[in-house]
Amino acid sequence: MSTSGNDRCRRCGAEIPGDSTDHLCPACLMSGALKPSDSETGTPAPAQEEATSRYERLQFPREFGGYRLLGLLGRGGMGTVYEAEELATGRRVALKMLEQELDSPDLRQRFLREGRLAAGVNHPNSLYVFGSEEIEGLPVITMEIAGSGTLKDRLDREGPLPVTDAVDAILDVITGLEAAFAEGILHRDIKPSNCFVSPDGSVKVGDFGLSVSTLARVDTFVTNPGQIMGTPAYASPEQLRGDNLDLRADIYSVGATLYTLLTDRAPFEGENVVQVVANAINNPPTPMSEWQTDIPPELERVVSRCLAKDPEGRFSDYMALRNALLSFSSREPEPASLKVRASAGWIDFLIAFLVPYVILMFSIGNEAFHFRLIMERTLASASHYLVFIGCGLLYFTLAEGFWGGGFGKRFRGLRVVRPDGRRPGPGRALLRILLPVLGVEGIRIPIVLTFITATTINDLTTAEIVVYSAATSLCPLIPILFTLKARRENRFATLWDMLSGTRVVVNPKGTLRAAIEPATRLSDSLEDAEQIGPYLITGELIPGEWLAATDPILRRPVWLRRRDASGPSDARREIARQGRLRWLQKVESDETTWDAFEAVPGTPLSTLIEGGQRLPWATLRHWLHDLASELLAAAGDQTLPEELSLDSVWITTRGHVLLLDDPWPGVENRAESVAVADLAGQQRFLSSIAAHVDSTGLPLHTRPVLRNLAEGKFDKLTFLTGTLLGLLEKPAEVNRGVRAGAIFMVPFYTWVMIFVGAHQGADWLYRIIGDSAGAVALTAAVVVLAASALVQLLSLPFHFSGGHSIFRLAVVDARGEPAGLSRLLIRWAIVWLPLLVPVLLAALMSRGAGITAAFIPILIVLLLWLAAAAQAVIHPHRGLHDRLAGTWVVRR
Repeated sequence: MSTSGNDRCRRCGAEIPGDSTDHLCPACLMSGALKPSDSETGTPAPAQEEATSRYERLQFPREFGGYRLLGLLGRGGMGTVYEAEELATGRRVALKMLEQELDSPDLRQRFLREGRLAAGVNHPNSLYVFGSEEIEGLPVITMEIAGSGTLKDRLDREGPLPVTDAVDAILDVITGLEAAFAEGILHRDIKPSNCFVSPDGSVKVGDFGLSVSTLARVDTFVTNPGQIMGTPAYASPEQLRGDNLDLRADIYSVGATLYTLLTDRAPFEGENVVQVVANAINNPPTPMSEWQTDIPPELERVVSRCLAKDPEGRFSDYMALRNALLSFSSREPEPASLKVRASAGWIDFLIAFLVPYVILMFSIGNEAFHFRLIMERTLASASHYLVFIGCGLLYFTLAEGFWGGGFGKRFRGLRVVRPDGRRPGPGRALLRILLPVLGVEGIRIPIVLTFITATTINDLTTAEIVVYSAATSLCPLIPILFTLKARRENRFATLWDMLSGTRVVVNPKGTLRAAIEPATRLSDSLEDAEQIGPYLITGELIPGEWLAATDPILRRPVWLRRRDASGPSDARREIARQGRLRWLQKVESDETTWDAFEAVPGTPLSTLIEGGQRLPWATLRHWLHDLASELLAAAGDQTLPEELSLDSVWITTRGHVLLLDDPWPGVENRAESVAVADLAGQQRFLSSIAAHVDSTGLPLHTRPVLRNLAEGKFDKLTFLTGTLLGLLEKPAEVNRGVRAGAIFMVPFYTWVMIFVGAHQGADWLYRIIGDSAGAVALTAAVVVLAASALVQLLSLPFHFSGGHSIFRLAVVDARGEPAGLSRLLIRWAIVWLPLLVPVLLAALMSRGAGITAAFIPILIVLLLWLAAAAQAVIHPHRGLHDRLAGTWVVRR
């Protein structure tokens, strides 16, 4: 049976199934991996004969519908992209049109589906789709033009990118993919040629030709079940097998793209398509260090994790991948302050030294551990002491050398690095911990050996006991002297930081924004809908002035604003920022001219604060920074409205802020407008928004900033924007881990030390309470808690608390101000008296019967008190005792 020309590959002539909608054989579909110079887009270029006959006869510039074509940007198997100028506005755009020889109902549907998916994503790191239309019988998608080529073009020019440049580019890609996934879209074809570079250097994700929707709301047209799509060198194994995909498939492609940016090599290569696919499915990629020696091993591990064959072995989401990459970006890490390092050091110290201390105390006893070295003064007598010190040194050497920090630093979001950002390695890590340990033990041991001459513990004099106690208590304070030169100017570098060539920095992390439920839902019914230009009208916000509509092809909602005499300025039409609505096009209707803007699901800010509702600082800080950034940009390009109000602030469902050109009309009680032509007005506007923050959750470090904002003290908007950006890097809420550390860490450490010492060396205590480890443990707990209560009571006038100070917490009242002495005293009584009073009564009532009789009631009271403490951990911002006292716990 003969095969028609339609059943042969239009590129190589090979026979193909008759139902193929691509008119390409599988080899040509996948050949992008083998010929990245001209077909890396995943939909291969036409045969050279076709390309020549089709493109060489075009002369640029030439008019095409309402556009002037300026030149060819690129082409693939299904579409051609031109740089064009919109005749009506002069706007530069990219026009993507379907190849005429490929025009068919199926391919036209697939072509428009790409525009529909891309139009659902509005983000600075994704190419924006302005609209879709038909010109000269061909479907055309109008898109944002990146202007500086692709990452593939940059690789061709420069070769492998520096680490920071490559990671910065991939972080932009991740952000664009994250925005797409938030709209239910998997890209499925991420690679360097689909990552477009803007003139400002930012990278945008484009070419959604192989994307699929994870939501049923878009359409049901997808590639045939089991059909393998994408470029093999960048496609995940499950994608090559035709399996079901989730976002981890795109994470794989991101890792493969980063591999290429760093090495200028694809992670999997071969002499033919089959070999590439086999290598991608079965073999690990060649280590990047074989191509480039300056790639940090930690970064190579991140890429390897992205390229795991099993999706379970990859990063679970974009946030986790972003956090793993941020430390390799050009973003300068924030130096960790000494106060934050103190709490992290406490936790690491407990882990490093408390565990071997407990083991040694129980195995050899109090006397052998503390005094054998002093009494015998031999190497053998120092063995247990050396084991104790060695365990601590080993913990810090391994944890900081190989992982950049122990549990304490990781818990507090810190890491130890060299000046080049790499982990310190075991040598530097050992030097870091040796300096403070030698500073303590190098002075304590000579002192006790010099002043203590007793050869048995029973021979110790009172003076020798005082010397031993003083040296053991005071020498650990010596490392504080090593920190006296630490200043913000030298990035809080301590002496051991300087000598070891390391520094402690805050581990950068991305933040999630709270999703907002849209308060206004417009009807999307298209039955009997009036049409204006390409749009179908779905409702009226202001009759005759502001209409809600939809694009029936892209299935995207839009707003139509009646144009006044002048219409939007050129600068306003060109705005492509996330903080403003995109202007799409001018639409003529009878004698009325309309401006089409994108319509973003969300709600005006004024509806979120109706009835005096307060906004959490963790959310509001992002909105303030978004607004300040947009005010700064709008003032620069003169697109700032003359007046703004709370009704002009639109909160999207993804938690971002849009500044509307006019107040939202669907608000009953209009907010007061503020003139924002000058800096004073801009600060008043931002302050009117900040005034709605929940003051009881406001960190203390934020209060001076908001106070200065309310008083208009910022000299420049850039200063304000930078300050708000800095607040995004600081903790906004009290989490459970920090609250648990503040409540339990110091008492637990003290209890362990007392219990172990009493259990091993206090025979007199056993004679009083009986030969029971449980009784000793309970007694030690009561003693520790009573001492903690006393210390906290004495420190109330100074607004000081050990746990709160270490973990940088504070107690505030209903106004958000630091709680006064009377309020703190009430809080102290609510916390401690329910524990101490019953324990004291139980002890007094059992005096005649012995301490054992009080064991059970005291244990019950203690467990109830611990349950209340646990409740405060579960509700870290305001536990039960804070509710009773009228106080809140916030970040300092």
